[in-house]
Amino acid sequence: MIPIKIHTQPDDSTCGPTSLHAVYRYFNDSISLSEVIKEVPYLDEGGTLEVLLACHALERGYKARIYTYNLHIFDPTWFQLSNDEIIEKLENQLEFKKGAKFRRATMAYIDFLQRGGELRCTDLTKGLLREYFEKGIPLLTGLSATYLYQSSRETSDEAGNSIYDDVRGYPMGHFVVLCGFADDQKQIVVADPYKENPYFKNNYYEVKASHLLNSIMLGMATFDANLLAIKPVDAEPIDE
Repeated sequence: MIPIKIHTQPDDSTCGPTSLHAVYRYFNDSISLSEVIKEVPYLDEGGTLEVLLACHALERGYKARIYTYNLHIFDPTWFQLSNDEIIEKLENQLEFKKGAKFRRATMAYIDFLQRGGELRCTDLTKGLLREYFEKGIPLLTGLSATYLYQSSRETSDEAGNSIYDDVRGYPMGHFVVLCGFADDQKQIVVADPYKENPYFKNNYYEVKASHLLNSIMLGMATFDANLLAIKPVDAEPIDE
């Protein structure tokens, strides 16, 4: 198991930066959690996107690769194209599709690709995860907290605090770090910045691999559904 040490997120909007900081910490990066929280861009409605976390890593000199299953943004036929060709597709798509979050995500992916980030879309399997775990590379993932925790959907009160409400609520996204397989190889070890989560009530737990993979795919409902692998530039190549 990869020895990830994760802090508890300070508030409902900082699961992404807290997860990213845990990965930085694993690679002996001295940046503080407060600095990461300050520097990572946020969405108007709160929270962030995995691609914005990836851009932060690129700015700090890491290599970054995103596996995306977000069909809101990407057409499956694009993944054989070069970065420049994907950027052109994303720009063309903005002429026909609207929405503040859609535009923010699109512009962030363009920035990611222009900075030299790698984009992949391959089947999400235990084998894919194992490739990274065996090389000592943790995976930061944006997934559906609603499905992972099997909790009610959520809404917000007047103060902006999340409230579970099975009728008025909406599916919620979340970020966690995947640390490796449990001893039985059927479960995956998760480092979760949300210690008071309604299902596991801990920062560290094991979850059935099939349930986790489904949670990642269902992250598409909140513009997540991604895996992010970062590594220092002097580390060995992941694969090719």
